Amino acid sequence: MSKVLRLKGIIRDIEYDPQVRTKPLEHFALEGFDINAAPGSGIIEFADDTSFGYSKWKGPKPSRTYPAAGVYRTYHLQTKRVTVIPVIKDEGKDTPNNERLGSMTLARMNLTSVYIILAWYEHAEPNSKRGGNRITGQLLNSEFVVEKMREIKRAQKSALHWNTMHFERDFGFVYRQAVESYERIGKQCNVEMHPAEKHLAILEQYLVDGKFNLDAFARHSSERSSAAAKREAMTTHDLEQLTDGDKAYFELVNLQGGIYHLTADGVFWEDGRLVLQESKNTTKYKMPSLGDIQDGLFRNILFYSIDELYLDSQPIEFTTRLKLTGKIRGVLMLPDDGEAAIESFADANNLTSVRRRLLRLLNQELAVNPGFSIEIASNK
Repeated sequence: MSKVLRLKGIIRDIEYDPQVRTKPLEHFALEGFDINAAPGSGIIEFADDTSFGYSKWKGPKPSRTYPAAGVYRTYHLQTKRVTVIPVIKDEGKDTPNNERLGSMTLARMNLTSVYIILAWYEHAEPNSKRGGNRITGQLLNSEFVVEKMREIKRAQKSALHWNTMHFERDFGFVYRQAVESYERIGKQCNVEMHPAEKHLAILEQYLVDGKFNLDAFARHSSERSSAAAKREAMTTHDLEQLTDGDKAYFELVNLQGGIYHLTADGVFWEDGRLVLQESKNTTKYKMPSLGDIQDGLFRNILFYSIDELYLDSQPIEFTTRLKLTGKIRGVLMLPDDGEAAIESFADANNLTSVRRRLLRLLNQELAVNPGFSIEIASNK
């Protein structure tokens, strides 16, 4: 079992300028906008010529579909950034895929100033290719999404204040709509879904005096990794033995007094500093996909933005890193290896022009946002 390190970080502000943008975002008028037909990220335009960026998740669990890539693609915009997240995604009783939105997602969006719109699936079809009790082609209720986009546009609120209000006011309603919708979908598709009673029992854990409560949500949410991390301890001897792959539990505090619990993929000591590392891997290709890389970059923003890091109340030196592994030869460490090494590395691995450009964009990302590194290496 890997060890878990408990850390406390302080974030005063987040200033980050994403550079890995390979094509411009499409623009869409809000009138007639359909979240289901739209691409994963884009720009919403209003009649008064104002606009904001949007992204959408394919499910509430961030470790499965890497939805942070869409958020990353809108993060350079100097406007409000909105992301649409289904509270539940059930794919039928014969699949293990029965996911619910967790508190760590809310924490990440609050800290990075991203507005959340809670959503639910209202239409699906039987999955004839897979057979059994499975559904596919799920579609969100787009009218509710558009209504909330209008509210966000009018609201003179920060993302933190909007998300707090939206969850407290609308989470219970959206969650129950999702449960009722899956019961209806099951009947229409003649497919057995996961029990509605279990979904509703979990919702009850989030309520206090019948109303949704953010503290109860944080304590009982389906993303249990922070709670598991809290239960594990590390001795001084263990700390000396940290290796790439050991995990970290963070208590992050921002200037608004918010306390957020997050985890990192890996932590280890290097040259007297603690490396906070996010990792992306592919077993089929030379490098992870563009979406995976953008997802990793977005997840790294919070660790990059930590101003002070403490271990047992003692300040420690640290750095942040994104590690990309695949079927590749050699190691490229950016920004240390530089432009000439990028071309040599690309030649040695016979990388396409698209991948070569990606390496240059990654190096540019580090130049614009100094203070972290990217390692590209073999997964063997």
